[in-house]
Amino acid sequence: MSSKCDLLFGTLPEFVYKCGESDRIAAVFDYEKITFTFTDVKKEMDTLAAGLLSIGLRPQDRILICGSNTAHFFICALACARANLIFSLMSPNFANAEQLKYALVKGEFRAIICFPANREVEFLNNLLNELSPELMYSVKGRLCSKVIPKLTHIIMAEEEHKHAGTFTLSEIYGRSNREKVDKLPDFTTWDTHKLVALQFTSGISTSAKLVGLTHYQLLNGCNAIVKAIGFTDSNCICCALPLFKMPIFSFLGLIPFIANTQVIYPSPSPLPKFLFESIKKFQCTHLLSNAVALGLILRVAQIQNVHLPSIENIILLGERVPSDLIKNITKQFENVQKVMNGYILTEVASIPILTWDTANIKGVGKPLNEFEFC
Repeated sequence: MSSKCDLLFGTLPEFVYKCGESDRIAAVFDYEKITFTFTDVKKEMDTLAAGLLSIGLRPQDRILICGSNTAHFFICALACARANLIFSLMSPNFANAEQLKYALVKGEFRAIICFPANREVEFLNNLLNELSPELMYSVKGRLCSKVIPKLTHIIMAEEEHKHAGTFTLSEIYGRSNREKVDKLPDFTTWDTHKLVALQFTSGISTSAKLVGLTHYQLLNGCNAIVKAIGFTDSNCICCALPLFKMPIFSFLGLIPFIANTQVIYPSPSPLPKFLFESIKKFQCTHLLSNAVALGLILRVAQIQNVHLPSIENIILLGERVPSDLIKNITKQFENVQKVMNGYILTEVASIPILTWDTANIKGVGKPLNEFEFC
């Protein structure tokens, strides 16, 4: 791992290992009551990575991870990177079985890790059975489907529901041991430009397409935001956006290992109640949200007379931020110094455009310095 011209060179597991002996808190999943120190993250990453390779998956296999802001969703992505598996992140709330089929076939995924969806219990398992009835009588890791021919491994994170043909996530953890961890791929030999992730574009203007992303892109996507905003180890950021969006994962999933900044995830689907509690409990200095969500947060805060004085900076991503929303922010966030507005771009796994001076329009449309390499 090295730094040259303010850019980062290395791999995701390399940066996790760099912090791996620290007992400082890296991430908190408040609703689940799970706190990860840097040491915990390294151990969990290694254990799950070894487990994934023990069930017949091979380096460079493609893994689709469907979930939201939960502790093991976060670990799954890092574990795939550690095992030299190529991961992709998606929401578990597919509109129908055809949408899931499109993702699995288009991405040629060999495995899928299914976290609970909002819609119903065992939602993804039901969609998979609809697509491939063979799953109900197949052997674990040996699914043979005409509809989704590349898919062989189904891993369910809903531990209380076990089915023929599917592994549970705890079962994968249980397949790991010290010997298997010691035999994990040697990431120190990998090139920083090695492919680590695939991500679907939003599909708003045309059908969703897959974008290949390297370790270098994910690391520097985060690094660009760290430098633009000035994150340090004294900061604590509260996340109210979904981790399954790759720019959000690149930013918040990796910021502990790049800036030693602590990240708080209030709940899998951050509602105002949990958000307020987490911000107060951990004295968060930064809040990541979007204009729509923040509008709801402010309305609830005003009704309940909630004040959050620890917040110093608010980062709003996505749609345009109405001026009246900015004016209302200081009523509940009285110590806010900056309100930043940015736009995420899957193709660079980051937030290439970010502004925080509402009176200065010269920088609108201008990328951050780290994206002006040419």
